[in-house]
Amino acid sequence: MKNKIELGISINSICNLRCRMCNIWQGNKGTDKLSLSKACEIIDDLDRFEVKGVRLSGGEPLLVPWALDLGRYISNKGYHSVITTNGSMIDSLLAQKIINSGISNINFSLDGHCAEVHDTCRNAVGSFNKIFDALGYLSSQNSPIIGINTVISKMNLEEIIPLAQLVQEDKRIGHIYFMAVMQPFGSNHEREWFLKEEFRHLWPQDLKMVNSVLSRLIALKEQGYKINNSFGQLRTFISYFNEPLSFTRKLKCNLGREALEVNQLGDVYLCYDYESIGNIFDNDLFEIWNSEKANQVREKIRNCQQNCNLLVNCYFEEDV
Repeated sequence: MKNKIELGISINSICNLRCRMCNIWQGNKGTDKLSLSKACEIIDDLDRFEVKGVRLSGGEPLLVPWALDLGRYISNKGYHSVITTNGSMIDSLLAQKIINSGISNINFSLDGHCAEVHDTCRNAVGSFNKIFDALGYLSSQNSPIIGINTVISKMNLEEIIPLAQLVQEDKRIGHIYFMAVMQPFGSNHEREWFLKEEFRHLWPQDLKMVNSVLSRLIALKEQGYKINNSFGQLRTFISYFNEPLSFTRKLKCNLGREALEVNQLGDVYLCYDYESIGNIFDNDLFEIWNSEKANQVREKIRNCQQNCNLLVNCYFEEDV
């Protein structure tokens, strides 16, 4: 029986925005090693797995000239593919290239119902309008399914319900997926990060409002709103915001069984809180997945009791 995996590939570490909930843009520049040929080799390695899907991210992945060529290669292999973007690069020409690539889903990072809030979150005036321009360019019969990704934080808490309503009313948008704010990518991991002054703009202080907003989201989902989170995940967000140091799961962490991440340097991870299990410039994906190093990290993951971005957000799994 083949191992079932969902593969995430971060194809670059460069971003043209300076988002207040992410520090990736502060990292090292010019260190990306992935090429189109090497990325395609990674996709070829998936022949020995049962593939749930392939996610392309960054940085801002559309800054990579060959990003859509990789998307087309993934699509031609028959795999479900998703690319996540801030939308700032998309004009009518690039939109047509996205459609022609055959990418299954394109997700836009949108953090506000109004331009002022979103642009503040993203530190980029005009970024809100560029997303809605892109939606117009992509509106065609053959366009990929369009989704919205929204990080719930102190900065946009009042915008969450109006944003869910906006998505519900906009026929161009297939769904919205909410994420709970975590310690920004690119910063040194600290268990009590949300208590630090530098992150006070991110962590909601008004728990009554947090609980009200999330309870309202659950009610909207019950009414059939296009909210892609499960009921269990939305309830987990309530637990997380109220007790961020308490482990959100009743069972052991599920990472390490079906999730695999490759970064722009070729390093492979089961979880970014632990060391790399190998590098695709040294070994193929199948060998890395079955290596002793991978098994050692899986054991650490099984014993882990901390909340993380993958566990609470991207790879949330219901307790059963």
